[in-house]
Amino acid sequence: VRDNFSNLQAIAAEHGIEHADGILLDLGVSSYQLDTPERGFSYIHDAPLDMRMDSRASLTAAQIVNTYGERELADIISRFGEERFARRIAARICEQREQKPIETTSQLADICREVIPAKLAVTSGNPAKRTFQAIRIAVNAELDVITPALRAAVDLLAPGGRLAVITFHSLEDRLVKTELASLSRGCTCPPDFPVCVCGHKPLVRLVTKKPICPGADELSDNP
Repeated sequence: VRDNFSNLQAIAAEHGIEHADGILLDLGVSSYQLDTPERGFSYIHDAPLDMRMDSRASLTAAQIVNTYGERELADIISRFGEERFARRIAARICEQREQKPIETTSQLADICREVIPAKLAVTSGNPAKRTFQAIRIAVNAELDVITPALRAAVDLLAPGGRLAVITFHSLEDRLVKTELASLSRGCTCPPDFPVCVCGHKPLVRLVTKKPICPGADELSDNP
């Protein structure tokens, strides 16, 4: 079904699915999208600056880069990309777009390369990767749908069912861990209350306290 994670309950209802024994959410961009140059996700290929996971959506990366204010751009790049040079990159974007619109992935990647010191690129990877991640997240509102998707998935789970979530970066990971911890929590009364008055019951039990990370073999097979 071509739809958003957060619409899981409505989609299940449409297909007559009342409960699920297992649900897997694979968050973030897919390698297929990255490997299709014309989608504009990758800084490796020169392509239109698009980045929409669903091409029916109206907002593109080019619109964000060319119309958002400098402060808003810096905030997006800093929050969603955890990029330490976010302010410099935003300032350079605004300088460049005054001369001509930034319409391709190469133009944006070149700006990042100009701003970030070359010596850091050796240890931190491609200078554009954090900025591209940040703008992609903003285009698709990726983080906004995680919490409602998790709640919808838990509501759909059959008793004893399992929910597994694949996260790729710390922003996704933090949201998932926080929400699952909340869903697994029981009484929310202040600790000095002698008895529980809230009646809150945990909705799930955590199977693993910490995330399961790939081992050396998996990283070797799928870098």
